[in-house]
Amino acid sequence: MKRLKKIWWVIPAVLMWWGCERDYLFRGGDEGITFSSDTVMFDTIFTSIGSATRNFRIYNPYGSDMTIDAIRLAGGDDSKFRINVNGVPSHEVYEVPMRAGDSLYVFVEVTINPGESSDPSFVVTDSIVFSTKERNQSVKLVAYGQDVVLMRNQTIESMTFTAEKPYLIYDWLKVDTAAVLTIEEGAHLYFYQGAGLAVYSEASLKVKGTKENPVLFAGSRLEDWYLDKPGQWEGIILAPGSKNHDISYASIRNATIGLNVDSVGLDGDAPLLLSNVKIEHISKQGLVAQASSIIAHNSLFADAGSASVALTYGGHYEFYHCTIANFFNWGKYRSIPALLLSNYYFNKDNKPEIRDMEEALFSNCIIWGSNTNELGLDFEPKVKERNDKEEKNEFLLNYRFENSLLRTSLSEEQLSDKKYFNNVIVNHNPSFVDYQKYNYQLDTLSIAIDAGSMEAARKYPLDYLGNSRINANTLPDLGYIERVELH
Repeated sequence: MKRLKKIWWVIPAVLMWWGCERDYLFRGGDEGITFSSDTVMFDTIFTSIGSATRNFRIYNPYGSDMTIDAIRLAGGDDSKFRINVNGVPSHEVYEVPMRAGDSLYVFVEVTINPGESSDPSFVVTDSIVFSTKERNQSVKLVAYGQDVVLMRNQTIESMTFTAEKPYLIYDWLKVDTAAVLTIEEGAHLYFYQGAGLAVYSEASLKVKGTKENPVLFAGSRLEDWYLDKPGQWEGIILAPGSKNHDISYASIRNATIGLNVDSVGLDGDAPLLLSNVKIEHISKQGLVAQASSIIAHNSLFADAGSASVALTYGGHYEFYHCTIANFFNWGKYRSIPALLLSNYYFNKDNKPEIRDMEEALFSNCIIWGSNTNELGLDFEPKVKERNDKEEKNEFLLNYRFENSLLRTSLSEEQLSDKKYFNNVIVNHNPSFVDYQKYNYQLDTLSIAIDAGSMEAARKYPLDYLGNSRINANTLPDLGYIERVELH
């Protein structure tokens, strides 16, 4: 009797153990399995450089556990794509279990080899095939490949970059002493994280973009989410003693500091020329210059984590028909105004080093942003002696805003000084078309329309888009783009 009781105790235990084992014998119904997407797309993928990882989900739509017979790349071992199913990286995986109503992830990457096509831009395709029961289903894989000129930590002599292929730059690309880097219209330079462009002493940067084919300096991530993300690469440095720089129709975006200009264009050298330039989506300063000479026109400086334009330690600066805007919105408070002017810095002994602000002219410009004050004037007008020990109690302090729109907390008394402020519009919203989408053109009712001086417009009669500013019946608009009404 005791033996019989033991048997009856063992049988339920065995049945419970056996019942907990999931058999996964079901192979799916006629409808098959379902997917979160029927196509996995990769934006432009540079040759030799692996892509970011994409993923999608497989769903078991049935009330029973099931097994997927096989998951495989149609291209097999020759595929440019790689997959990972439930933590298993392989071109093919068999007998994949799925619980009732559950899902699992499939991760996909792609690497494209140079010379994959004679065309520098091409498409690579494949598919992932899912076999259940006697049914095959597939998810398409599509990648847009781009052959590139790959440059890693190079110091170059005089060289010309063309639009034939993009340039992908790792670490620093350095223009050697006395060399000239010429960048032709339509060229694209993409910089990996931590990379940048440095132009050494006596060297020159010539950027020859056009309205139809501007030159692009940007981060190397081309997915849509990264288009306006700041801080993806270091930026461009024009080092002390470099000279004869001319940048026309260039877009500089996604950098830590867009353009860093140090001791350029003074002492008889030609100023840095910025013509029809956009510097935006920057984590620190868009344009920062110290003790330099710059002439800028028809240019946009926007969306920076610090100042969009910072002109420090004196110098000579002329800005005509420029829009300096800042609505930076990448998770941190911006305390620095959109435009900062200064004539000094503190040395290692915490003493001010001061230099003449020979000129800081802003004509037909817009200085605006999300802060209540977007104009910073930070000057040290008097010191006892200069760096060379020559006695000098006064330094030049020449700055002037004329026919410009300002957002500022300066007092009415300060703004009434015609030496510094002449015919300015203060704290009136310029009414950009849509600053949240980075459209800084003027809306129909903008107060900045017909508010400019003809003198500045005659110097630069065409705006960024090639529209004429010269009209017999109206005055020019402020900013880098003229409002043109369509009739």
